[in-house]
Amino acid sequence: MNGPSQDALDAYVSGLFAPEDDILQWIQAETRRNDMPQISLAPQEGRLLQFLMQAVGARTVVEIGCLAGYSGTWLARALPADGKLYTLEVSSKHAQVARNSFEKAGLTHQVELLEGPALESLQKLTSEGPFDFVFIDADKGSYPQYLQWAVDNLRPGGMVAAHNALRGGRVVNPSSADDEAMHAFNQSLADNHQLFSTIFALGDGMAVGIKQA
Repeated sequence: MNGPSQDALDAYVSGLFAPEDDILQWIQAETRRNDMPQISLAPQEGRLLQFLMQAVGARTVVEIGCLAGYSGTWLARALPADGKLYTLEVSSKHAQVARNSFEKAGLTHQVELLEGPALESLQKLTSEGPFDFVFIDADKGSYPQYLQWAVDNLRPGGMVAAHNALRGGRVVNPSSADDEAMHAFNQSLADNHQLFSTIFALGDGMAVGIKQA
C-alpha cells in the first residue's frame, strides 16, 4: 500500500506550522499578476527559515534574491524589534513589487532593499557586517560566490541557507546547467571546513551551514 504523496505531506506540514495569512497570499497573487516567475518558497520552507533564524538568534539578515518579497516577508517577520533585513534584487520591476509587498506587510522599517547585481550589492554591504544569517535564492551559477561571501561575512555561529538544493531530485543525475551548478554547490558546501553543514530535504531542499568559530 502506497503512503501519502510528497505534496500531501507538504500540505500537512504547512497546514500545521506555516498557514499563509492574507498578506502572504496577497504577495503570491501580486507575483502572478505581474507575470513574475512562480519560484517562491513553499510556506513550509519559509517556516524552516524562521526556525533557523530563531535557532541562531539572528538580528541582521542578508537575502540574495528578493523577487516579490515573499521569502523576505517570512524572514523579516522572524526578526526581533531591532533586527534588520537587507534584501537584494537585480530586476527593477521585481524590486518595485517587493517594495509594495513590504509596505503592505508593515515591514518597511526593518527592510532595506538593494537594487542591482547581487555581487555589487554584497560588496557594498560588507561594511555593515558581520551578519547573523544569509539566505541565498538567486542565479544558481553564482551560488559559489554567494557562499564565499557568506562565509567571509557571517559571525562565528552565524548561518547560511540556500534554496533549491535538491532541484526536484535532479542533483542526483544533473540534466541542466543549473542542476550541475547546484550539485557543485552542494559538494563545495560539504567540503567547506569553515561550515558545519547539511541539507534539509523539505520542499525543494534547503542547504544550510553554520560558521565554525
